[in-house]
Amino acid sequence: MKGRFLLGLALAVALRMADAGPLPGEVVTRIGQVAAVPADQRKVPGYAGAWRQASAQDKVVERIEELEGRRSKACRDLIVFDTVQAAPDLLETRPYRVHHALERWSVRACGVVRHYDVWYSFEASRSQLKVSESSATDFQAELDPPLRRLQELAAARSTEEASGLVRWLNLPLPPDSVPAANSAGARGWSADFVPLGDSPREWTQLIGVQGLPRVNSRGQARALLEGMQRARESRCGLPAGPVEALPSDEASGETVQTYLVCPRVPDTNYAEMAVVKAIEGPDYLYVVQRAWRLPADDAERLKADSEKPRAAAEAFLSQVRLCNPAGDRQPCPAPYPR
Repeated sequence: MKGRFLLGLALAVALRMADAGPLPGEVVTRIGQVAAVPADQRKVPGYAGAWRQASAQDKVVERIEELEGRRSKACRDLIVFDTVQAAPDLLETRPYRVHHALERWSVRACGVVRHYDVWYSFEASRSQLKVSESSATDFQAELDPPLRRLQELAAARSTEEASGLVRWLNLPLPPDSVPAANSAGARGWSADFVPLGDSPREWTQLIGVQGLPRVNSRGQARALLEGMQRARESRCGLPAGPVEALPSDEASGETVQTYLVCPRVPDTNYAEMAVVKAIEGPDYLYVVQRAWRLPADDAERLKADSEKPRAAAEAFLSQVRLCNPAGDRQPCPAPYPR
């Protein structure tokens, strides 16, 4: 009887292994396709600390502590030193709509480095969290096709990042930020974030991030920001301002920044100011802005009133940069989900 059971189990596993590839109704998300939710509190470093709620971070730590406690030499001295988004998020649309995500957590347990796979399955009233050591057997993945598919996507992502042509964008959002809008398509991707309590339309502060298709030549970033200055000049009646070149580590292009101000937005009673940074990466032209709405006023008074918001915007953008996951990931402690 036992032999039959083992034979049947082996056959079932073999069938599942042969069934590799997409899930029913699978959608592999692109950057900007699913709104990222910033963490309300950072408890661990890296991706999870920036983009998972504190309660979720705590649950993963508890699961890892439980697994470490089951070892023959149980360890209570546990330090999480890195967390990464291992694969793009995955949507399974049939028979139910389920959103899957995979992270990889790196820990030091009593001096020993170990890696854990953290699988989230978001489903109405049935969400799950599973944690397993990355080096563990693939048996669990064979029993859970979504996990198996995420691991396939993780392997593909690892190969892609090893090519050196992919960048991570560091986006350390303020802790009270919430998603307001997001989109992705052939013309690129974008996402907007506002402070908790602001609405997507009637915002007082906004952080916008975009990824635009790259052209082959340098100068795309400067041309874009100069175009934004000309549009603001036409709309608001102020001379176009300068576009400043910033230091860049990117061999593929340059990094530039500009300050935009409009004393009165047409047909409104408010002014807008924004600092915009554009970075030419090998994969996208990254454009990040931090904007404020203020009471309408004359240009000189508005510039004086906007000194503090401008300084805050520039301080935020000074942390916005690209890093190469094939080389040094350290400059990106809060990589934007991709």
